[in-house]
Amino acid sequence: MRTITLAVAGAGLALGLTACTATGTTSATPSGSPSATPSAATSGTASGGSLAGSCVAGNWRGTGVTMAFDAAGGKGTATGGAGYEVAVSPDGRTVLDFSRMQPVNFSADVNNTQFKGQFTYGGKVTGAVQVAPGGSAQTGTWKPVGSTDWSNLIVSVDITSPIQTRFDNVKVADFVNSNGGQAAGSVDATPILREATYTCSGDTLTLGPPAGSTVGGTWVLTRA
Repeated sequence: MRTITLAVAGAGLALGLTACTATGTTSATPSGSPSATPSAATSGTASGGSLAGSCVAGNWRGTGVTMAFDAAGGKGTATGGAGYEVAVSPDGRTVLDFSRMQPVNFSADVNNTQFKGQFTYGGKVTGAVQVAPGGSAQTGTWKPVGSTDWSNLIVSVDITSPIQTRFDNVKVADFVNSNGGQAAGSVDATPILREATYTCSGDTLTLGPPAGSTVGGTWVLTRA
């Protein structure tokens, strides 16, 4: 299942848990390079309202992510991942930059087998979000609008127990498509720029999963 204080809903740690039955390394080099920078979103425009004056607009840096998932035959938790950056323009255009993200440590039970390891996103994502009407509310719904470019999002996954294997700089879409049915719902193909709830208080933004989600994640950011 694909499923983020700024905290964002989003869980799904891309692990490829049950797919790993032998030690090895899988690598893929992403094609193209992102052109947007964290302080200047360049694609997507929020419609039906503006984020001008909103607590949400600005440059943010992640302090970490906390996840809990229970799907696709596996359940577990994950924490870590500080250093990612999110820039939200007044009109809702958004850039995610994972180039400075620290590893997220995970632990999962898949069919009574314990898996442990870590993963790290990389690359940049561009899109747009819209929050509460008028953009002035400090709590509400965080909703992507328009097109989101995920083509430069990559992930590196290290599984350390009970076997050792590594997926190095694999495009997230390719990883999920090739291992998604065996990943215990762990790697999120669309982190942060997915529908979520948000709370913005002072210099902290928190994004969390919608009600009823079987995968819960909170991404925490502070104003940069």
